[in-house]
Amino acid sequence: MDKYSVLIDLDRLKDLNTGLGQVAAFFGDEISHLDDDRFKFTLLVPKKFKGYFGDSVDYEVVSLKRRYFPFLCKKYDLWYTIHQDSAHFPSDHKTPYVITINDLNFLGEKSPAKAKIRLKKLQQKVDRATAITVISKFTESVVRENLNIGNIPIHVIYCGVKVITFDKVKKPSFAPEGDLLFSVGVVQMKKNYHVLLEFMQLLPNNYKLIIAGNKSAVYANDLQQRINALGLQNRILLPGIISEEDKFWMYNNCQAVLFPSRFEGMGFPPVEAMRFGKPVFASTFSSIPEVSENHAYYWESFDPGEMSHFFLEKMEEFNKNPALPDALKKHSLKFTWEANLKAYITLFKNILDELIKNKSTL
Repeated sequence: MDKYSVLIDLDRLKDLNTGLGQVAAFFGDEISHLDDDRFKFTLLVPKKFKGYFGDSVDYEVVSLKRRYFPFLCKKYDLWYTIHQDSAHFPSDHKTPYVITINDLNFLGEKSPAKAKIRLKKLQQKVDRATAITVISKFTESVVRENLNIGNIPIHVIYCGVKVITFDKVKKPSFAPEGDLLFSVGVVQMKKNYHVLLEFMQLLPNNYKLIIAGNKSAVYANDLQQRINALGLQNRILLPGIISEEDKFWMYNNCQAVLFPSRFEGMGFPPVEAMRFGKPVFASTFSSIPEVSENHAYYWESFDPGEMSHFFLEKMEEFNKNPALPDALKKHSLKFTWEANLKAYITLFKNILDELIKNKSTL
């Protein structure tokens, strides 16, 4: 029997420092190590990533031809794109098309007019889809509420979380002395970082907060100005995008991870923190309670006084229970790329086997 040819759209490798860039990298790496004689995988990648995952997979390079004239390009038995904003499509409408919808955060971030336009574009992709995958039950509920799904099946497949480890790492130059608190993610309004400023002001001075991530947005500049106005510039630091080595050091050496985000399709930092056995303080919004379950501490209010009191109380509780770090690590291991890929392989096989079955009955 010939192998099924499957195209995996990994164009987001172009933004390797973003969440989707990391998803593309880890998914591609997992695919490259898969030993399954039913499939032949081709990865759609930016030019500089051709060959990046070795020679166990084939490559197609992102091109204007693929984007604007897909009917002139190579055909595959199945096409899978890891995110809903991709501009690339199969060569014909008969090819099974699987798309992952990571979130609909734009509904809360964009103006109603702009959100409506994006929703219309996404609906067109949904109409084309053979199956939809989402990265949390929360995302599924938002998708069903805002898009016309009809009879298209939706599958919840959680992303894996992989922490890159190092034998020896030096303390980052940006890390001050003291009891470090850590948060990582693009510094935008949806991450809700501003609620941490007055909170930090009420904590003892030994606590220092590092908020790492892309800080090119206007929000990041406003955040820094507010930090300066409060006189917290030596206690709250925004170093920008940090290296994997620095992130590894921070997770290893921080006292806790803070994650007050309001919009998350799944949210990686809480799971990453738990992989290191670190306590997580998070909001109750979006998918965060679904993914972290009862293994995180949740702020029910963003009142600075309530937040700081809750934090200090739960840190004392955490530090008195030596069994908690191992419980966190165990929970985090529910989310692996091996489990993620296994679910996709099952989905791909079911779709393709059903297609062959239907053809044989015609």
